[in-house]
Amino acid sequence: MTIQSPLLLSGQLLDQGKPVVGAKVVRVLSWNMDAEPRTEITFTSERGHFQFPEVRGAAEFGFLAKLFHVPVVLIDINLIEGQSSTSLFSSGRNSYDQAVETGFEKTNLSCDLKDRQMFEDVLPIIDCKVEQSNHLWLLE
Repeated sequence: MTIQSPLLLSGQLLDQGKPVVGAKVVRVLSWNMDAEPRTEITFTSERGHFQFPEVRGAAEFGFLAKLFHVPVVLIDINLIEGQSSTSLFSSGRNSYDQAVETGFEKTNLSCDLKDRQMFEDVLPIIDCKVEQSNHLWLLE
């Protein structure tokens, strides 16, 4: 069985409307069939853009497990600054079908550091603007 997540995620990180260059952005994928989360790192471009490709994987299940298996994939996108982490986006899915939860294949984020806030006085987050579509921003 091939496992796919159609979340092709792109974004732009800004500070007061100006691109943030070279920022470390991390995607953490927690699959219910994996013991440890999968972590991917990218850095923002000269225009503050970042992108994560479609997620692919493979799993071997017996016949009965295939009938009753419900995939659960938790997706977290975080900005890493030194030892600090700020949440940019979180989502989840429970199907291998493409775009089943939202009907959209791609997610585009626009995040400005000026919008950083504390969630429940514990977790730093940025309230990013989210656009879901079947078109992806073209990156330089």
